[in-house]
Amino acid sequence: MSYKVLVIDDSISIIQSLKSLIESDINIKVYTAKNKKESIDLLLQHKGKFDIILADLGLPDAPNGEVVDFMMKFSIPIIVLTGSQEVDIENNFRNKNIVDYIVKDGISALKYATTIVNRIIKNKNIKVLVVDDSKTFLKQANDLLEKYKLIPLLSTNGEEALKILEDNNDIKIVLTDYLMPKMDGIELTRKIRSKYSKDELSVIVTSSDSNSRIPSKFLKLGANDFLKKGFSKEEFFVRINSNLEILELFDDMKNKINKDYMTGLYNRRYFFEIGKTIYEKSKKLNKIISIAIIDIDDFKKINDTYGHNIGDYAIKYVAKILNENILSSTLISRIGGEEFCILFYNREKEEIEKLLEDIRKKFENNLIEVEDLKFKYTISIGCTFEYGKNIDEMMQFADKGLYDAKNSGRNKVRYR
Repeated sequence: MSYKVLVIDDSISIIQSLKSLIESDINIKVYTAKNKKESIDLLLQHKGKFDIILADLGLPDAPNGEVVDFMMKFSIPIIVLTGSQEVDIENNFRNKNIVDYIVKDGISALKYATTIVNRIIKNKNIKVLVVDDSKTFLKQANDLLEKYKLIPLLSTNGEEALKILEDNNDIKIVLTDYLMPKMDGIELTRKIRSKYSKDELSVIVTSSDSNSRIPSKFLKLGANDFLKKGFSKEEFFVRINSNLEILELFDDMKNKINKDYMTGLYNRRYFFEIGKTIYEKSKKLNKIISIAIIDIDDFKKINDTYGHNIGDYAIKYVAKILNENILSSTLISRIGGEEFCILFYNREKEEIEKLLEDIRKKFENNLIEVEDLKFKYTISIGCTFEYGKNIDEMMQFADKGLYDAKNSGRNKVRYR
């Protein structure tokens, strides 16, 4: 997906620096304007469809931030660029779409602006659950989260919040009040931590209680942060950003440990670690599971003919096809070289067989275009539904199926 950012500043050096920094993400395209007129023309030309705007308050034809007033009509998040620490952004631009402001005092400030741009773009798929018995506070939090392009979910008590969490296991932050009916913030935090670790779900406590012991009580129970009510917009966004960045750091570390660097699929170690659990649980309940091993046909020939860059692309393309076509109840892994492994569970045998044949045909019929080159290749698949003594033996059965597929002319699915 491609994102659009508008940078408005009368300094060519700042425009060029921001454009270079922001476009280091290949999914972001930066448009630039040096004054209010140019920015209005761009906004109208693109029908206001920008993901975020960075705007200088002091433009030649809008010296007092007038450009911000015009941009309000489009409900686009705005990062204010200012040359002075003295401008009171919080009060002068209250109720507008400003999510942050940057004092242009060096390259570090512009790098910070880039992180905010990336943050807002990432926020579009992130859910935050707000739990508070005050409708006024819920509306305030809802408006702030929407301004930052986060997805707010609202609840008036802990019991309801737990149900929402159960239905939305992709919630990243819970913002909870302390004193609430039915279940207070203490009990809610305790129950959340019995199911989610601090590196999976962040809990930020909000309270107007003056008791200085409350923050430490929550932190001991596993809360990540504490925010005293009466906070400014700036403090709210900084705390939300900080918690999201920490969660993402944990995710990055897990991915580096558990995922293949080239394809983003799970690696061999993770496959056997999690696969063993799925295998044992399914065998105990006598449920159908299946292991399929996929191998690119004549992979050495691809490398020798087109080079290793194209060989790498071929490997990544397999991952792409698998991710697009196998959507649930599977564990997909690259187990080495050009070989992939899929563990199916909670799926019917006929469904798995049809799916594997469909995937084989996709490669048989596809013509791949990359770097002005057109080429095609096929895959062979070995699959088994036999449990064997353990997951290792089940893998051996699937591998024998793959051997049969290769020996019978390749571009086949064979079962053992």
